[in-house]
Amino acid sequence: MRQKLAQLPPRQRRLLALLTVLGLAFLWLRVVPALLPEGAGAGASRPAERARREALGDVVELRLDDLEAQPGSYTAGRDPFRYGEPPPPPPPPPPTAAELAAEAERLALERALQAQLAAEAARPKPPPVNLRYLGSFGPEVRRIAVFSDGQNIYNARAGDVLDGKFIVARIGYESVDIGFVGFPDEPPQRLAAGG
Repeated sequence: MRQKLAQLPPRQRRLLALLTVLGLAFLWLRVVPALLPEGAGAGASRPAERARREALGDVVELRLDDLEAQPGSYTAGRDPFRYGEPPPPPPPPPPTAAELAAEAERLALERALQAQLAAEAARPKPPPVNLRYLGSFGPEVRRIAVFSDGQNIYNARAGDVLDGKFIVARIGYESVDIGFVGFPDEPPQRLAAGG
C-alpha cells in the first residue's frame, strides 16, 4: 500500500491526506458523541439544548388583529414600474440658405401649379358625349353613321352636326370620331361601334 502511495504525484498525495483528515474530523464530531452515554463529555450544553427545544415546541396563539393593516399616513412616491417624463426634444436647427432656397422654389412651383389648375378649371369644357355609335352603312366614299341617344336614332355623314353639340369628324369601319361645336381646339373623341 505504501508503494502505491509513493507512486502517486505529490498533489494527489496531499489531496488524499486532506480527505483523510476531514473524514476523521467528521467521525469525531458526529459519530463519537452519539456513542457516548448521555451527559458524558457534553458537559452543561445538553440541558441547555433540551430547554431550548422545549421552549421552541410551545405553540404561540395567533392574534388576527395584528395581521390587519394599521391606518397611517402613506403617501405614494414614484412608481418604480414607470419611467419619468422624457425631456423635451431639442429645438430644430435653423434652416440653411440652401434649404430656404429650395423651400422658396417649391412654394413658387406649387403656386404655379395651382394657377394652372385654376385656369384649367375656369376654361369651358365640351359637353359629355351621350350618343351611342351603332354602326355605319353605304359606300366607302359617302359612308353614313348611325347613332342613338336612347330615344332617337340619327343618321349622319362626315361633317354633319348632331343634336347641335357634336360634329361627325370621321367615319371608319368600326369607329367614329366626334368633335364638339364651339371647341375647335378640343381633340375629337373616338366612339367604338356598339359601345
